[in-house]
Amino acid sequence: MKKGYLYLLSILTGILLWLSWTPKGFPFLIFFAWVPLFFISEDLLKKEVKHPFWSGVWFSFISFLIWNVATTWWIWNATPEGSIAAFVLNSFFMSLVFGCWQGFRSMKLHPVSDAVTFISFWSSWEFLHLNWDITWPWLNLGNVFASCTEYVQWYEYTGTFGGLIWILIANFLIFYLLRDIILLREEKNNRKRIILGTILTCWIALPMVGSIVRYQTYQLPNDETDKPIEAVIVQQNTEPHEEQYEMSNLEHTQRILSVAEPAITPNTRIVVCAETAIPWSVLTDPIIAKDYPSFNDSYSGFLLFDTLMSKHNDLNLIIGLSTVKFFDHKASPTCQERGESGIFVESYNTSVCYNRHGLSQMYYKSKLVPAVEKMPYPQVFGFLEKLAIDLGGTSGSLGTDSVQRAFILDGVPFKVGVPICYESAYGEHFGKFIKNGAQLMAVITNDGWWKDTPGYQQHFLFSKLRAVETRRTIMRSANTGISAFIDERGDAHQQTHYNTRLAIRQNVYPNQTITFYVQHGDYIARILLLFAAFSAIWGIFIYIKRRIKH
Repeated sequence: MKKGYLYLLSILTGILLWLSWTPKGFPFLIFFAWVPLFFISEDLLKKEVKHPFWSGVWFSFISFLIWNVATTWWIWNATPEGSIAAFVLNSFFMSLVFGCWQGFRSMKLHPVSDAVTFISFWSSWEFLHLNWDITWPWLNLGNVFASCTEYVQWYEYTGTFGGLIWILIANFLIFYLLRDIILLREEKNNRKRIILGTILTCWIALPMVGSIVRYQTYQLPNDETDKPIEAVIVQQNTEPHEEQYEMSNLEHTQRILSVAEPAITPNTRIVVCAETAIPWSVLTDPIIAKDYPSFNDSYSGFLLFDTLMSKHNDLNLIIGLSTVKFFDHKASPTCQERGESGIFVESYNTSVCYNRHGLSQMYYKSKLVPAVEKMPYPQVFGFLEKLAIDLGGTSGSLGTDSVQRAFILDGVPFKVGVPICYESAYGEHFGKFIKNGAQLMAVITNDGWWKDTPGYQQHFLFSKLRAVETRRTIMRSANTGISAFIDERGDAHQQTHYNTRLAIRQNVYPNQTITFYVQHGDYIARILLLFAAFSAIWGIFIYIKRRIKH
């Protein structure tokens, strides 16, 4: 195959990956998207190129760069410098995985070995990408079905890594079938092609049919069989780049209450507000003690919340704050000294529960956005700390919590988990709130950073996957973007629009069942990680053995 055709195939894979992605894409294109890259790999294998690893890296980098830029270009609106780094680094890391696989293929082992190795390599890459400092889960393959959760109800058993296996095996089956038809057309092996076609059809169709049946038969809770709790979700619609920091904390509180109070009834028990809804940093001790500093109007808004609680004794306000702690020593790597005063401050992106008792529950966001809320590997990239954007009144690396806490609410007979923003993109991490007792989930986020782009829509859709994986109702409050109630099947109710200021009210229901996926987390990725390690060791052994023979 001429080099020009290889470039066209590489571009085709990038376009197919983009066209399959949420929110406007057609997800089932993903079953074909990898096939052009596999044909490139086959051509490189036949030509016995001198450097199979670097050839694989080069041709796949084009695909992955197109995919990354076309799908997540909206990152530019939050951080132009960070977006360029994200596009290039993420594409390069992906291409390294493909290059390693191309090097493995050059040993010309069994085709089944090739498929298993690629799937285990790619799964291991995604698993690493969920758990290291440069984490970015947005393009994990299983996320592609976020817009059509009725077809992946079985994620309650597998999580998104089950989707990865479904996608990649389908691509390999299509590749093998097309290769047999196109490259071996002179050999009329119809029986083999019929078998491959049958396996392919069953592989794609059966999980979809099973999922639709599960979706149709899944019993949602209702008022007759379960005791509902009335909840209100607030979308305050504050522009984050400028307006957010032109307003005082008191003004933000007034805006929140002007939206929330008309929707609150005597039966309302939970009001959910957005991430950093109160953006200027505050200390939590005065709020807990209800001893607000008179000289600092950043705390004045809590007097208004107290007035609200006096009217509704059983009301719980779940809200995002920017909080700080002071230390007389460097208590953690993220503590920053203020000048040369010997005073150290640590900042947090915090979710809290505020009720008539004051600030009763608190959780610090622990999955932080790289280069925005956390500087990856500060020993290497510390010089880039100044590029971090201002999120919630602070910039630079934030402190984190060690436990995904479930809140105990006043007058509510079950616990609520409150992951913050980016954390809703991590299936296993999200599930830890449930393992710690959460029977209902509230996702608070500020999606306005990305403006009116596909970014906030993609982020919203990930919460639908989390609802299926955990079988928990999710109350999602976005500063602006999409707020909604999402039920246990992944269906959204009262879905709001971008740049809209309003509150929505609905009954919500707890669920104490622990799904298989919540119980075991990303077990599929861990199993495939062992396969990847074995394949790498086996490949090195074969390579050394052949070199010795020659």
